[in-house]
Amino acid sequence: MKITTLPGAEGIKQAYEESLTAEKLDIVCLSENYVSVVGDFFDKEYAPKLYGQVSTREILPDTTGNRSDAGKKDQKMNQVRFIKAHPSESDYILYDNKAVLISYDRDQPGAVVIEDKDLVSNLKSQFEALWKTLE
Repeated sequence: MKITTLPGAEGIKQAYEESLTAEKLDIVCLSENYVSVVGDFFDKEYAPKLYGQVSTREILPDTTGNRSDAGKKDQKMNQVRFIKAHPSESDYILYDNKAVLISYDRDQPGAVVIEDKDLVSNLKSQFEALWKTLE
């Protein structure tokens, strides 16, 4: 098992940039206030490189804004499902043999990248089970 800690907003950005090397991503994004940590990084830098380039399945909080944004995505390549959840200023991404855990805690933001085939396989199975229960 390899664990890499990427502290701060720059660490979060680095973790997301590295995810662009994947063919497909499974994402759970429960953060609603990430802008306070990474600014417009997602809209200006990450999203243009991600959508239409990398196949994604995203689980997002069920909000009007998220539903509106999802309608603008290529529904075959960038699928979205919604969950009724309390906001948690955190995300996670699964791809290849990596699990990326992201915290948008204003005092100590950062990302942790875990590379472990069995652990990621377990998390992918859990994601798959959750995905199947959502609309």
